[in-house]
Amino acid sequence: MMDQQIRLCLGGDLANMHGLGWIATDLNQLIVLSDLLESGQEDIAEHFFGTDARPFNRYKTFASTPARRPSQVRQQDDGSVEMVISELGVAASILMPLVEAAVQRQFEGREEPLAFALGTKDPGLKRVMQAYDRGDFGAGSEALGTLMFVLKELNYDVPYLVTSGPVIEHAVSKYSRRIARTIRKSLPQ
Repeated sequence: MMDQQIRLCLGGDLANMHGLGWIATDLNQLIVLSDLLESGQEDIAEHFFGTDARPFNRYKTFASTPARRPSQVRQQDDGSVEMVISELGVAASILMPLVEAAVQRQFEGREEPLAFALGTKDPGLKRVMQAYDRGDFGAGSEALGTLMFVLKELNYDVPYLVTSGPVIEHAVSKYSRRIARTIRKSLPQ
């Protein structure tokens, strides 16, 4: 089921194509991870994204023919930049809000809120992911198991949330740090 969309919005000092390009590259690698999980290639996902995986850079390619997904980039009336990526699976729509929450946690305590938003456009999935972010499902692997149960009740088939929990947690941690570093470089000193 490849009918999901994710939305990345950068506002204020973050609304520049340089930061958007680096963050989009990170998101593309997360989309590759989500595709591997959904296609049942969890061993390959573990190899490239697991805790024992060799570190790689943003230039690493994972497929000989990368998937070309429709995407739109537009400037909003308020000056923010928005990118919408379409034709994604449910795994991508789950990973992106997890990454957004991890990035936002790294910027807690700032005087002005961070103008960074990343999430799914599916309203039902958005509500579930907000509950997960609030901690309603617990923490760690237990939370991913509860999330899988709730999503299964809503007719989303996501068994990889439990079987690949450590890979997902590691990827979310690693990519949220990389995205936060890119954002810090875009902020005024």
